[in-house]
Amino acid sequence: MRGDLSAICRVLREKDRFLIACHENPEGDAIGSELALALALRKMGKTATVLNADPVPANLLFLPGADTVVFTEDGSKYDVAVVLDCGSPERTGRVGQELRKCPLLVNIDHHRTNGDLGDLALVDPDAAATGLLIHRVLSAMGYEIERDVATNIYVAVLTDTGSFHYGSSSPEAFEVAGEMVRRGVDPWAVAEQVCETQSANRLRLLGRVLDSLEVSADGRVACITTMREDLREFASGKDALEGFINYPRSIVGVEVAVSFRDEEGGVCRVSFRSKGRVDVSAVAARFGGGGHRNAAGCTVPGTLADVKKRVLEALAAVLP
Repeated sequence: MRGDLSAICRVLREKDRFLIACHENPEGDAIGSELALALALRKMGKTATVLNADPVPANLLFLPGADTVVFTEDGSKYDVAVVLDCGSPERTGRVGQELRKCPLLVNIDHHRTNGDLGDLALVDPDAAATGLLIHRVLSAMGYEIERDVATNIYVAVLTDTGSFHYGSSSPEAFEVAGEMVRRGVDPWAVAEQVCETQSANRLRLLGRVLDSLEVSADGRVACITTMREDLREFASGKDALEGFINYPRSIVGVEVAVSFRDEEGGVCRVSFRSKGRVDVSAVAARFGGGGHRNAAGCTVPGTLADVKKRVLEALAAVLP
């Protein structure tokens, strides 16, 4: 853990122009953390721009501030780059070049594989969500959290704890979620948007992906695969796949679920979910990726068949 909390608070008070980013293919924790910080900074009279490589997922477009996210910007106009929920600089994708134009880089994250990069860093692998670190920062600054900021923090915590299903659901996660509810967040309204609203095409895509299910001979590993053609056929973006990997992980006897996604450029995106006995971040790290013990990912060059073979062999070597 690296904890430059006081120094980060000082920078947020003293500087005026902030460029905020997260990892590619952002999910609830990344988006919620970005928007919470950006909205709070704007309320303080600062300029805060959220610059992402990929769009806000459809189920998160209801979040306050989601309509202000941009996808192109000149980083040289800003005093500080703040990178959130990003285990490595490469994962910011194409916006990384703009972030590097800023004189100061602040790194706020909870991935164990984060290298503590940046001029200042607040990295706590024991935090259930990066949204909790944003809450720590705003609290340390004495900022009075309003409902729009609270909604984003709540969603960050809700999504990265798997709606409080995961072992990472710490007392801090419940305490902060409770505080956000006291500040006006409606848990049902949020859950309906995040978890219970989807298009018919996404449901059809789920059927296609689940049809690709493969289970290892010993029953401990289950895989699903998504082809580019699947996304095109069902007019869906990559964000539509969020949560699909939880289905193979739920199979009785499965220790690790793996999702393979065929991508352009001769690479495959691989995601891992573990029930706890296997540290999948160590497997992802072998292929240049990272993440948490129970949730990790990597991008691997090669054909889909080759990537599957290599990844499953690496996984088999660490299974208990």
